[in-house]
Amino acid sequence: MTVGMDQADRHGHQPKGHSMQSASPRGRREKGAVPKISKGDFAPKDTENSPAVVSIESFEYTPAYFARWKVSASDLMLLLVISMAAVVVRCYKLSNPANVVFDEVHFGKFAGKYLNSTYFFDLHPPLAKMMFAAVGRLAGYDGVFDFKSIGLDYIAANVPYVAMRLMPALLGAATVPATYATVRACGYAMDTAALAALLVCVENGLVTQSRLILLDSPLVFFTVLTLLCWSMFWTVQDRPFSRVWWAWLLATGLTMGCAASCKWVAFFLIPTIGLSTLHDLWDKIADQSLSPARWSMHFGARAIALICMPVAVYIGWFYVHFAVLSTTGGDAAALSPEFQVTLDGAKQMVTDRDVYYGSEIRMRSTNARSGFLHSHLHPWQHDKGSGQQQVTIYSYADANNVWVVEPAYNRTVDTSQGLVPVRNGDVL
Repeated sequence: MTVGMDQADRHGHQPKGHSMQSASPRGRREKGAVPKISKGDFAPKDTENSPAVVSIESFEYTPAYFARWKVSASDLMLLLVISMAAVVVRCYKLSNPANVVFDEVHFGKFAGKYLNSTYFFDLHPPLAKMMFAAVGRLAGYDGVFDFKSIGLDYIAANVPYVAMRLMPALLGAATVPATYATVRACGYAMDTAALAALLVCVENGLVTQSRLILLDSPLVFFTVLTLLCWSMFWTVQDRPFSRVWWAWLLATGLTMGCAASCKWVAFFLIPTIGLSTLHDLWDKIADQSLSPARWSMHFGARAIALICMPVAVYIGWFYVHFAVLSTTGGDAAALSPEFQVTLDGAKQMVTDRDVYYGSEIRMRSTNARSGFLHSHLHPWQHDKGSGQQQVTIYSYADANNVWVVEPAYNRTVDTSQGLVPVRNGDVL
């Protein structure tokens, strides 16, 4: 490979548009990409203006990492100003309206169930809901108000709704300085970081969702915090396995697990962080100064922090969830009998076992788990109706879910000698 240089290069100056080391404003290399130049490369030419030819024998590539962000007094001043602005925007008239709004119907109710230890089922992971329950408990919420419909009056029911709304508002405000710090950690100038933070500060959707008892504000907070920790990790790549290196790497896994424990949409962080990690590990393979054992250490560290840590955090919050919700509730009836018997106050029921003629049993599909076979008196009023009981599926515990096992009408079973088991192929 040859690179043309102008006359000024013969006197030791860098050519315009070319650099022997990375000139990226975003960072530096742990090991600079410095080409090896052989002897005689700067051969004299016939004319003074003719270019010299540089022969590059090899070019070692190492990815450029983010330059370490040195927090200045100007950074601190900007962080203070944008943080105050974010708090004002998100907390101004937080008490208005003093009624249940939108999905506060669900997440306020779930906070009450945590406080009463009443089991419930919800499609979202538990962390954000438990955070609302914790704040409500500290503010004096007793879990009695049920948030059952939009428009219910908080003040009349003496619900500390402002405190419960304050938590997502402050988390939403914290995303603004976190955005500034993330952009600065990526190597951009203060004005760029300030603009990014300002846009997050006044974005209508983010402001609105952070003023209500919703899961989105904790989700966005932990997501932004994950990206901040990951960006800070890249600023210390030149200090592998140091304490600060481990701290930012483990913090990335911890916050990623917390984000996923708020809402499943946070699982999009997996390809975001994962692809960046794979690219980094792939680049490290090309580093000839890195031994296979050393590369394996890098791989293992990332596996522990970015796979094991988030999984452990996610499972840990579910452990707390089930430990707190120890009392049976209406939603428990839709789950398996094996699970229901683990809850306090649940009706004790026998699960799968041998069945005999005369046994009283409940039946449900082992695949669909959609409900128990159910029958109740509901004669059809039409001419074509049978006039007999209606047979259907019922997902809750009910006496009409109980069936007595008897042989088909055209056969008999001798039970005089004791219990007769039901066998495969019997017609009941």
